[in-house]
Amino acid sequence: MNILDQIRQRLFLNQLRKQPARDVRFPQWQKVRTVLLIYDSDLMEKNSDIREIMRRLMMNNKQVFLLGYVERKDVQSPILPQSRMLGSRDRNCLYQLRKDIITAIAENEYDLIIDLTQIPCLPLQYAALFAKARFKAGKHIVEGLHDFDIDMPVQESHTPLFDQIVHYLQTIESKD
Repeated sequence: MNILDQIRQRLFLNQLRKQPARDVRFPQWQKVRTVLLIYDSDLMEKNSDIREIMRRLMMNNKQVFLLGYVERKDVQSPILPQSRMLGSRDRNCLYQLRKDIITAIAENEYDLIIDLTQIPCLPLQYAALFAKARFKAGKHIVEGLHDFDIDMPVQESHTPLFDQIVHYLQTIESKD
């Protein structure tokens, strides 16, 4: 890791520590209505596994919102009301998201955020940090970013991580 990457990571960790405490509630899967999926996109922006995950969630009567990131200037994915694809134009040289992007992410509140990012990606870590939700789940990359972390090897598809997160959300019973 070069010095610039270290500076970027320290700035993010500093921002993470500054965040106020949230009222975290483990969700009952049946009561979850709105889900934000955060994911790292493939370069071609096809994301067939993300589309399948979205379809599965919608079949379970969940309203799904998508937030992806691809390390390109020109993003090709269509922007739908429930979907947003971020690119390198949406961040600065320190990989922090632009203020207007952060404002747009923070204006909605979700019952659940499922972060399907499998490798460290600072723009998506900032997105997960500033997105409002009662509960955040994802792969363990940074301590304290999610309320529930899964530790598993990097997969080619987002589906195994999603399946593990949903399995635990359905298995663990909450008193809420």
